[in-house]
Amino acid sequence: MSRLLYLILIIAFLVVGFVFGAINQQLTDIHFLVVKLQLRVVDIAIIFLITGVLLGLIIAAWLSMARRTKNWLKPSAEKT
Repeated sequence: MSRLLYLILIIAFLVVGFVFGAINQQLTDIHFLVVKLQLRVVDIAIIFLITGVLLGLIIAAWLSMARRTKNWLKPSAEKT
C-alpha cells in the first residue's frame, strides 16, 4: 500500500513539474558579478532544485559519516 502511495505522489509531483514548466516559458535576466545570463524561469527553478538536492545529499552523507566514525580515531580502552 505504501509503495502505491509513493508512486502516486511521485507521479503527482512530475505532473505538477511539467505543468509548471509549460506555463513558465518567459525569459529572465540573471546578473552575476561580471556575467549576465538570460534563462527561462523554469530553467532557473530546475537549477535551484538540483542545487538544493545535491547540497542536501552532501550534508546528509557528511553527517552520516561523522556519526559512523565518531569513535574511530579514539584508542580503545584496554583492560589490564
